[in-house]
Amino acid sequence: MEYILAVFSVRTDTMQFNRILNKNRINSTVVETPKSASASCGISVKFALKDLNEARRLLTFSGTKSFVRFYLVTGFYGNAKLTPIK
Repeated sequence: MEYILAVFSVRTDTMQFNRILNKNRINSTVVETPKSASASCGISVKFALKDLNEARRLLTFSGTKSFVRFYLVTGFYGNAKLTPIK
């Protein structure tokens, strides 16, 4: 299993970005952020790897100020590996 997490340091920005993605027909959900992703508010936006380029584009217009980074998540729960995306 592979997916992307968009990590923010402010909860309202996380919720706003999730709304923007869904409004633009990118299926996303708000999920608990894994502890290995530091500097987070505790929740992140999860979406498909195939939507990363469009999510990056939408992020520039989102008005959010607390974006930390995108992570590629591979594996499942206890065995999930987070890789920062630049």
